[in-house]
Amino acid sequence: MADVVVKDLQDLVSDLNDLIGQFEGALDFQNEDKGLWGQHNANLSMGDFAANWTIHRDAMVKDMKSLRDEVTKVDQAWAQSDTQLLQSFQN
Repeated sequence: MADVVVKDLQDLVSDLNDLIGQFEGALDFQNEDKGLWGQHNANLSMGDFAANWTIHRDAMVKDMKSLRDEVTKVDQAWAQSDTQLLQSFQN
């Protein structure tokens, strides 16, 4: 039977926080290129794409935050269990 190894959960939470920040910050860049695409229909298409992407990006951010919160709970539960196990061996 394989050993259960739980490590780097805090690193995963940190990485998720970085990704969430990048995705949330992407909205700042959305309108920078507005009107630069030459033809009017190209500008409209790029605007439509940006609006559609915003919807999907928001859903992904919500899912990443949920995953981050669950990983945090697992990390805390694991640490608590590990501490309790150590204390039981010391007594």
